[in-house]
Amino acid sequence: MKINTLIIDDDINWQKILGKFVQMNPLLELVGVCGSVMEGYAKMAEKEVDLLICDIEMPEMSGLAFVKSIRYAPCVIFVTAHRDYALDCYDVSPVDFLLKPLDLDRFLQSIEKVRQRLAVLPETAMVSPYFFVRENLNYEQIAYEDVLYMKAQDNFLQIVTKQKNYLPIISITKMEEQLKGDAFLRVHRSYLVYRGAIKSITKNDIVLSSGEFIPIGDQYRMQINRKHIEGHLIRRSS
Repeated sequence: MKINTLIIDDDINWQKILGKFVQMNPLLELVGVCGSVMEGYAKMAEKEVDLLICDIEMPEMSGLAFVKSIRYAPCVIFVTAHRDYALDCYDVSPVDFLLKPLDLDRFLQSIEKVRQRLAVLPETAMVSPYFFVRENLNYEQIAYEDVLYMKAQDNFLQIVTKQKNYLPIISITKMEEQLKGDAFLRVHRSYLVYRGAIKSITKNDIVLSSGEFIPIGDQYRMQINRKHIEGHLIRRSS
Protein backbone atom coordinates (compact mmCIF):
# COMPACT_ATOMS: atom_id res chain seq x y z
CA MET A 1 0.00 0.00 0.00
CA LYS A 2 1.13 3.53 -0.74
CA ILE A 3 1.89 6.10 1.95
CA ASN A 4 -0.76 8.84 1.91
CA THR A 5 1.21 12.09 1.99
CA LEU A 6 0.09 15.63 2.78
CA ILE A 7 2.25 18.71 2.11
CA ILE A 8 1.82 21.95 4.09
CA ASP A 9 3.94 24.91 2.98
CA ASP A 10 2.93 28.55 2.48
CA ASP A 11 5.46 29.06 -0.32
CA ILE A 12 3.97 28.17 -3.73
CA ASN A 13 7.37 27.35 -5.22
CA TRP A 14 8.14 24.91 -2.41
CA GLN A 15 4.67 23.41 -2.78
CA LYS A 16 5.58 22.58 -6.38
CA ILE A 17 9.03 21.22 -5.51
CA LEU A 18 7.77 19.04 -2.65
CA GLY A 19 4.83 17.89 -4.74
CA LYS A 20 7.18 16.85 -7.53
CA PHE A 21 9.42 14.96 -5.09
CA VAL A 22 6.42 13.12 -3.69
CA GLN A 23 4.99 12.23 -7.10
CA MET A 24 8.38 10.90 -8.24
CA ASN A 25 8.42 8.35 -5.42
CA PRO A 26 6.36 5.21 -6.12
CA LEU A 27 5.91 4.61 -2.36
CA LEU A 28 3.99 7.85 -1.90
CA GLU A 29 0.45 8.93 -2.74
CA LEU A 30 -0.05 12.72 -2.71
CA VAL A 31 -3.42 13.41 -1.05
CA GLY A 32 -3.13 17.18 -0.81
CA VAL A 33 -1.00 20.32 -0.93
CA CYS A 34 -1.95 23.06 1.55
CA GLY A 35 -0.75 26.61 1.98
CA SER A 36 -1.61 26.90 5.68
CA VAL A 37 -2.14 24.74 8.74
CA MET A 38 -5.87 25.55 8.69
CA GLU A 39 -6.11 24.02 5.22
CA GLY A 40 -4.11 21.11 6.62
CA TYR A 41 -6.62 20.60 9.45
CA ALA A 42 -9.46 20.47 6.93
CA LYS A 43 -7.64 18.04 4.64
CA MET A 44 -6.71 15.69 7.50
CA ALA A 45 -10.36 15.64 8.57
CA GLU A 46 -11.41 14.27 5.19
CA LYS A 47 -8.39 12.18 4.20
CA GLU A 48 -6.35 9.54 6.02
CA VAL A 49 -2.77 10.83 6.19
CA ASP A 50 0.23 8.58 6.89
CA LEU A 51 2.94 11.17 6.27
CA LEU A 52 2.92 14.92 6.82
CA ILE A 53 5.63 16.98 5.10
CA CYS A 54 5.40 20.33 6.84
CA ASP A 55 7.14 23.70 6.77
CA ILE A 56 7.73 25.36 10.15
CA GLU A 57 7.48 29.12 9.66
CA MET A 58 3.97 29.83 8.39
CA PRO A 59 1.24 32.42 9.02
CA GLU A 60 -1.54 31.73 11.55
CA MET A 61 0.33 28.92 13.30
CA SER A 62 3.77 27.35 12.94
CA GLY A 63 4.12 23.84 11.60
CA LEU A 64 5.59 22.77 14.94
CA ALA A 65 2.62 24.11 16.90
CA PHE A 66 0.30 22.43 14.38
CA VAL A 67 1.86 19.00 14.91
CA LYS A 68 1.77 19.48 18.69
CA SER A 69 -1.95 20.19 18.46
CA ILE A 70 -2.71 16.86 16.75
CA ARG A 71 -3.52 14.18 19.30
CA TYR A 72 -2.60 11.27 17.01
CA ALA A 73 -0.16 12.75 14.52
CA PRO A 74 1.03 10.83 11.44
CA CYS A 75 4.70 10.44 10.59
CA VAL A 76 6.18 13.92 10.19
CA ILE A 77 9.04 15.30 8.12
CA PHE A 78 9.75 18.96 8.89
CA VAL A 79 11.22 21.14 6.13
CA THR A 80 12.60 24.59 6.85
CA ALA A 81 15.25 27.08 5.88
CA HIS A 82 16.16 27.65 9.53
CA ARG A 83 18.57 25.23 11.20
CA ASP A 84 17.81 26.69 14.65
CA TYR A 85 14.46 24.90 14.78
CA ALA A 86 16.03 21.43 14.85
CA LEU A 87 16.02 20.87 18.62
CA ASP A 88 12.51 22.27 19.11
CA CYS A 89 11.18 19.95 16.42
CA TYR A 90 12.38 16.86 18.20
CA ASP A 91 9.92 17.58 21.01
CA VAL A 92 7.34 15.89 18.76
CA SER A 93 9.55 13.00 17.54
CA PRO A 94 9.52 13.67 13.78
CA VAL A 95 10.87 11.09 11.37
CA ASP A 96 13.27 13.65 9.97
CA PHE A 97 14.22 17.34 9.74
CA LEU A 98 15.23 18.65 6.32
CA LEU A 99 16.86 21.97 5.52
CA LYS A 100 15.94 23.96 2.42
CA PRO A 101 17.08 23.94 -0.29
CA LEU A 102 16.25 20.24 -0.44
CA ASP A 103 18.40 17.56 -1.96
CA LEU A 104 16.52 14.71 -3.66
CA ASP A 105 18.86 12.04 -2.32
CA ARG A 106 18.40 13.36 1.21
CA PHE A 107 14.63 13.44 0.71
CA LEU A 108 14.66 9.79 -0.42
CA GLN A 109 16.58 8.86 2.73
CA SER A 110 13.81 10.45 4.78
CA ILE A 111 11.14 8.50 2.93
CA GLU A 112 13.05 5.29 3.62
CA LYS A 113 12.94 6.13 7.32
CA VAL A 114 9.18 6.60 7.03
CA ARG A 115 8.82 3.28 5.24
CA GLN A 116 10.79 1.49 7.95
CA ARG A 117 8.77 3.09 10.73
CA LEU A 118 5.45 2.19 9.12
CA ALA A 119 6.64 -1.33 8.26
CA VAL A 120 7.32 -2.24 11.90
CA LEU A 121 4.68 -4.59 13.25
CA PRO A 122 2.36 -2.93 15.79
CA GLU A 123 3.41 -5.23 18.62
CA THR A 124 7.07 -4.33 18.16
CA ALA A 125 6.40 -0.68 17.39
CA MET A 126 4.86 0.02 20.76
CA VAL A 127 7.03 2.54 22.55
CA SER A 128 6.06 3.84 25.96
CA PRO A 129 4.87 7.44 25.49
CA TYR A 130 7.28 10.14 26.59
CA PHE A 131 7.93 13.86 26.46
CA PHE A 132 10.97 16.14 26.68
CA VAL A 133 11.73 19.02 29.05
CA ARG A 134 14.66 21.42 28.95
CA GLU A 135 17.16 21.03 31.76
CA ASN A 136 19.93 23.63 31.51
CA LEU A 137 21.22 23.12 27.95
CA ASN A 138 19.92 19.56 27.62
CA TYR A 139 16.66 17.92 26.59
CA GLU A 140 15.61 15.32 29.16
CA GLN A 141 13.32 12.51 28.01
CA ILE A 142 10.69 11.52 30.57
CA ALA A 143 8.50 8.44 30.13
CA TYR A 144 4.87 8.93 31.11
CA GLU A 145 5.01 5.83 33.29
CA ASP A 146 7.90 7.24 35.35
CA VAL A 147 5.90 10.30 36.41
CA LEU A 148 4.04 10.33 39.74
CA TYR A 149 2.56 13.81 39.57
CA MET A 150 3.11 17.40 38.46
CA LYS A 151 2.61 20.47 40.65
CA ALA A 152 2.26 24.09 39.54
CA GLN A 153 4.71 26.48 41.21
CA ASP A 154 4.43 30.08 39.98
CA ASN A 155 5.79 30.05 36.41
CA PHE A 156 7.34 26.61 36.86
CA LEU A 157 5.97 23.08 36.91
CA GLN A 158 7.48 20.59 39.34
CA ILE A 159 7.52 17.18 37.67
CA VAL A 160 7.98 14.45 40.27
CA THR A 161 9.14 11.11 38.85
CA LYS A 162 10.30 7.86 40.43
CA GLN A 163 13.92 8.84 39.76
CA LYS A 164 14.19 12.62 40.16
CA ASN A 165 12.36 15.95 40.01
CA TYR A 166 12.33 18.46 37.16
CA LEU A 167 11.34 22.13 37.18
CA PRO A 168 10.71 23.39 33.61
CA ILE A 169 9.25 26.81 32.88
CA ILE A 170 5.74 25.88 31.72
CA SER A 171 2.25 26.30 33.11
CA ILE A 172 0.27 23.28 34.25
CA THR A 173 -2.49 24.15 31.77
CA LYS A 174 -0.04 24.27 28.86
CA MET A 175 1.47 20.94 29.92
CA GLU A 176 -1.98 19.36 30.15
CA GLU A 177 -2.77 20.58 26.62
CA GLN A 178 0.43 19.14 25.16
CA LEU A 179 0.32 15.70 26.78
CA LYS A 180 -1.11 13.12 24.40
CA GLY A 181 -3.88 10.70 25.33
CA ASP A 182 -5.55 10.36 28.72
CA ALA A 183 -2.59 9.14 30.78
CA PHE A 184 -2.71 12.16 33.08
CA LEU A 185 -5.62 13.36 35.20
CA ARG A 186 -6.16 16.91 36.46
CA VAL A 187 -7.26 16.48 40.08
CA HIS A 188 -6.66 20.00 41.39
CA ARG A 189 -5.90 23.40 39.89
CA SER A 190 -2.27 22.85 40.91
CA TYR A 191 -1.89 19.10 40.31
CA LEU A 192 -1.73 16.66 37.40
CA VAL A 193 -1.46 12.98 38.35
CA TYR A 194 -0.26 10.04 36.26
CA ARG A 195 -3.24 7.67 36.33
CA GLY A 196 -1.06 4.58 36.54
CA ALA A 197 0.43 5.88 39.80
CA ILE A 198 -2.92 6.08 41.61
CA LYS A 199 -3.28 3.56 44.42
CA SER A 200 -6.58 4.70 45.94
CA ILE A 201 -8.98 7.61 46.09
CA THR A 202 -10.34 8.95 49.37
CA LYS A 203 -12.92 11.65 49.96
CA ASN A 204 -10.36 14.45 49.79
CA ASP A 205 -7.16 12.95 48.36
CA ILE A 206 -5.55 10.85 45.66
CA VAL A 207 -3.19 8.34 47.26
CA LEU A 208 -0.26 7.43 45.01
CA SER A 209 1.72 4.20 44.85
CA SER A 210 4.61 6.16 46.42
CA GLY A 211 2.46 6.82 49.49
CA GLU A 212 2.07 10.53 48.75
CA PHE A 213 -1.30 12.27 49.13
CA ILE A 214 -2.49 14.66 46.42
CA PRO A 215 -5.46 16.93 47.28
CA ILE A 216 -8.65 16.74 45.21
CA GLY A 217 -10.06 20.09 44.10
CA ASP A 218 -13.84 20.44 44.41
CA GLN A 219 -14.26 21.39 40.76
CA TYR A 220 -12.41 18.25 39.64
CA ARG A 221 -14.38 15.62 41.57
CA MET A 222 -16.88 14.92 38.81
CA GLN A 223 -14.08 14.63 36.24
CA ILE A 224 -12.23 12.11 38.43
CA ASN A 225 -15.40 10.03 38.77
CA ARG A 226 -16.20 10.23 35.08
CA LYS A 227 -12.71 9.69 33.65
CA HIS A 228 -11.09 7.39 36.18
CA ILE A 229 -13.70 5.53 38.23
CA GLU A 230 -16.83 5.03 36.14
CA GLY A 231 -16.53 2.05 33.81
CA HIS A 232 -13.87 0.47 36.03
CA LEU A 233 -15.90 -0.01 39.19
CA ILE A 234 -16.67 -3.63 40.16
CA ARG A 235 -20.04 -3.49 41.90
CA ARG A 236 -21.35 -5.83 44.54
CA SER A 237 -24.06 -8.24 43.44
CA SER A 238 -27.48 -7.45 44.86
